Amino acid sequence: MKLTLNKKQISIVAISLLAVVIVTGLTLWGRTEKTQGFVTAKVERGSIRNTVSATGTLQAVTTVQVGSQVSGTIAALYADFNSTVKKDQIVAQLDPSTLQAQLASSRANLDQARADLVDAQARVLAAKAAADNQRAGVSSATANLAALRAQLEDAASFVKKQEALSESGLIAQRDLETSRTTYRAAQARYDQAEAQLQQAQVSERSAANAGLAQAEAQVKQAQARLQQSAASLQLSEVNLSHATIRSPIDGVVISRNVDVGQTVAASLSAPTLFTIANDLTKMQVLASIDEADVGSVSQSKRVTFTVDAFPGQTFEGTIGQLRLNPLNVQNVVTYNVMIDVLNPDLKLIPGMTTNLSFVVAERTDVVKIPNAALRFTPSGMTQDKIRELVRTSRGPGNNSSEGGDRQRQPREPLSNEGQAQQGGDSAGTRDIASRLVWVLGAEKQLQPRRIRVGVSDGVMTEVLQGNLQPDDLIIVGQNGSGNTPAVASQRPPGFSSPSGLTGGRRR
Repeated sequence: MKLTLNKKQISIVAISLLAVVIVTGLTLWGRTEKTQGFVTAKVERGSIRNTVSATGTLQAVTTVQVGSQVSGTIAALYADFNSTVKKDQIVAQLDPSTLQAQLASSRANLDQARADLVDAQARVLAAKAAADNQRAGVSSATANLAALRAQLEDAASFVKKQEALSESGLIAQRDLETSRTTYRAAQARYDQAEAQLQQAQVSERSAANAGLAQAEAQVKQAQARLQQSAASLQLSEVNLSHATIRSPIDGVVISRNVDVGQTVAASLSAPTLFTIANDLTKMQVLASIDEADVGSVSQSKRVTFTVDAFPGQTFEGTIGQLRLNPLNVQNVVTYNVMIDVLNPDLKLIPGMTTNLSFVVAERTDVVKIPNAALRFTPSGMTQDKIRELVRTSRGPGNNSSEGGDRQRQPREPLSNEGQAQQGGDSAGTRDIASRLVWVLGAEKQLQPRRIRVGVSDGVMTEVLQGNLQPDDLIIVGQNGSGNTPAVASQRPPGFSSPSGLTGGRRR
């Protein structure tokens, strides 16, 4: 019996078949979405590096600012930008006319002081001569007084003899009176000589105490003025020599701040004329490091950096000094770190901004997973369910790993929520914290894996132990209303993860 269908019946059958296909597809699609509702990433093998990032400024190891100690007008310049100079080379000349006039005035003052000293010394000699004359007068008056004393004594003795003879009547009264008159004259001469001696002694003391002392004081004053004039002359000579500006070091002129004809005033501080860098083949980078990263940076063995002038090129340096002086800016404490840099080809220029990377720890050819996998816990999973899954999971790595974990940490939490990594690798030592991650198996089933982690760069983490192989699908998130959002692995480097792993941070 042959069944014949009209067009309407054919259309109904076609629509029915299409509906069955659609329903079946939707059912299969729903099952696939439920199975594929996890965000996964592949386990990778490669290098991983834990770094601390910062910015700094390039500068020469030794930079000298050449100034002027005297005021004046720039008469000539013998160095310009980028000029190579040697020590004591003349780089500028001030107009010396004013300083030369001051020098001539100082020399004239010195000559005048020398003449004053000679005049004062002559007055001293005159005072000494006057004192000698006074002493001679005193000596003469003393001798004269002694002679008159002898005459007075002789006249007194003669008077006594005459008085005795007069009493005996052997001489006339006239002779007695004559002898007495002679005695009185001798007494008067003696008194006069004694007064002259006293006057001579007073004159001698006056000449010694006044004239000579005054003359000697004038000599000392003249000597002081002479020394002052000599010092003033020396200062004028030094000022004149400072009109010639010389380079204090060998180096390169990186800055010139004056032009010919410009007046510089050195009243309060020395104006800067040139800035000279000693040796640009050896430079330094001054970086400011946050206090949280100082411990890591101090143990860094290698420093790399880039500059915007040479994109794609990496330069290396070594930490030369970690300065202990803290800098507190808006309650943020930082420390300055000096990085020594070799610049043999002179590509690097003072003032360039550098993007530094302090290599704290580095691993090569290791298994690594995204940090988001360490934070993931399946939605609705409790500790008991996780333990049951771990016990029933018979992967070759799971049994041994779980057993070893129980020996060390029998009551270790199996969920990653709130678990913090102990210590990290910032100090260069591996962290042996045990962690639990989830892998999507061959049958699209969740499989827990116990691992131990090491170095992290903020995005990827090294796997030290555990049954994870490259290209395994590890779960990093869950679509829908899960505990962990699907974009959990998209945190940029520099954000701290709940696992305590941190990567490079820019300061």
